[in-house]
Amino acid sequence: MSKGRLFIIFGTIFGGVGVLLLGIAIVLAAMTASFLARADRTDGTVTALTDKVSTSQDSSGYRRTRTSWYPTVEFTTPDGRRFSFRGSVGSNPPAYDVGERVLVAYDPGDPSDARIATFWSAYLIPLIFGGIGVVFASIGVPFFVIGWRRLRLRSWLRRHGQEIWAEVAHVGRNANVRLNGRHPFVVQARWQDPRTGQTFTATSDYLKNDPSPWLTAQPGVRVLFDPDDPKRNFVDLGNQPAPS
Repeated sequence: MSKGRLFIIFGTIFGGVGVLLLGIAIVLAAMTASFLARADRTDGTVTALTDKVSTSQDSSGYRRTRTSWYPTVEFTTPDGRRFSFRGSVGSNPPAYDVGERVLVAYDPGDPSDARIATFWSAYLIPLIFGGIGVVFASIGVPFFVIGWRRLRLRSWLRRHGQEIWAEVAHVGRNANVRLNGRHPFVVQARWQDPRTGQTFTATSDYLKNDPSPWLTAQPGVRVLFDPDDPKRNFVDLGNQPAPS
């Protein structure tokens, strides 16, 4: 698999997830803003704090537990009806104390649909989705751009690059990359620019199988490079036979 295509796949996945999360964040924020715009407001009282325990496991297998406290708020509408609800955002330590007064926003047509009318309580969930979306998109977009540029460079070199047959300098696994749980093989070739005598190194695509048995029968490998910038190059392990 070519590095450019791998980068594009990686960037598309991360960028796509980031865009999706950003879209969810925008929708949730718009729904929250719409609710707050039409909601009535009144004072409420925190009547209880409910704990919720969550468990997570890190890469080393260590299990961590975290307790979050969710406030239960009670309020009374102008017509004397009493309602209560549990806040959707928990925290540790608790953000509120029992008996604390808070501003409540509620749907006048359905007062059971209510929430604490502070910015963080109302918009924390959209902000979380948006923040994670920004992180994923900021990772995915650069990888996608790099991959796209690599593929463009490869296409350009196939049409306009200079060909040279270079000696194999190294064949081995790339320990920095995993494809399907395995480190892929790469071939590195070294050659001298015929104009300047300067030595350059080119690298092949990621290979699933060890190419060493095939390379032993070849006097060299084909390298395509930009004559104006020999650092722009790649080892082309196509089906063209090497010169005898």
